[in-house]
Amino acid sequence: MKALVTVEGRTAAVQEIPKPTPAEGEILVRVHYAAQNPTDWKTVPHRPAGRIVGCDFAGTVADPNGSSWREGQRVAGFVYGTMAEPLRGAYAEYLVAGSSFVWAVPDSVSFQDASTIALPFATAMQAMFQRLGLPEPSKPATSAFPVLINGGASSVGLYAVQLAKLAGLHVIATGSKQNHDLLTSLGADVVVDYKDAAWPEKVRELSHDKLQHAFDCISEKETTAAVSRALSSTKGGHIVCILPRKTSELPEGLTKVKVESTIVYTVFGDALNLGEDAFENWGGPTPQDRKLWEKYLSILPEYVKSGKIKPNPTKEIGGLEAILKGFELQQQGKVRAEKLIYKIA
Repeated sequence: MKALVTVEGRTAAVQEIPKPTPAEGEILVRVHYAAQNPTDWKTVPHRPAGRIVGCDFAGTVADPNGSSWREGQRVAGFVYGTMAEPLRGAYAEYLVAGSSFVWAVPDSVSFQDASTIALPFATAMQAMFQRLGLPEPSKPATSAFPVLINGGASSVGLYAVQLAKLAGLHVIATGSKQNHDLLTSLGADVVVDYKDAAWPEKVRELSHDKLQHAFDCISEKETTAAVSRALSSTKGGHIVCILPRKTSELPEGLTKVKVESTIVYTVFGDALNLGEDAFENWGGPTPQDRKLWEKYLSILPEYVKSGKIKPNPTKEIGGLEAILKGFELQQQGKVRAEKLIYKIA
């Protein structure tokens, strides 16, 4: 099969490699579309040669391998791309995934749309319901207390906004002005322009100084510091980040603010070794993370079919050979409020 594989020189290239064979508890998927995430291009320079790149995918079951899935069934999900044991990667004509880590794509949903959902949706789900401890949509809040989604127009942020609204919360999102209508259409009650230097103070005012929960979908040192200024001046609060931020990085005097980082790959339940990356919530096995993800994988088909969860806007730019160009576009900041997708097979 053809796949985008890491090569010497801290880059990647399309190569012919053996088609993978599913082990017990795994299925083989023929990949029709794969979507791009920042983690894809960020990991390439740090992996040895021979790793398959890519995480998010949609396709059909090529070998159900004794599972409850049927050959030809439409499925989508994400894998931990560039990993070796077991070998995983979505930028390939075929991939192997755990049989419980895919969701059934309804006939009314395109492969293009389905390919954009799993990783950013899982990130938002994990950050908000497991780390922040917010109410889940199955048991929504009885009163709509505020939550801030910083970077609401990012791929993770767009799902976070929708999940927060389904959970009955008062959703405050940040985004540039051209994305305000999009965020409002997905459920944001208030959208604040992050280009306004005083946006944290505006959020504090809009939340009547009651904001105690925030999800920073950008998670640079300065963005997390800005989010901390939006939290309640008397009660402080809890910020969850998708990069390894720490409470100690905050400006002095914010003693009531807790900063926590989370990494989505714990949803597979396996122990992770991330070297010096100072993420929290990883290390040993994570069975609770896996249980929560499997729960939401079973709910996703209805969410998407009913329109309760709308996929990211997409932009198709080619096949496997176009992926490195897509990496460049995202590195240059030219990808905003849309997901780059690739037709694989």
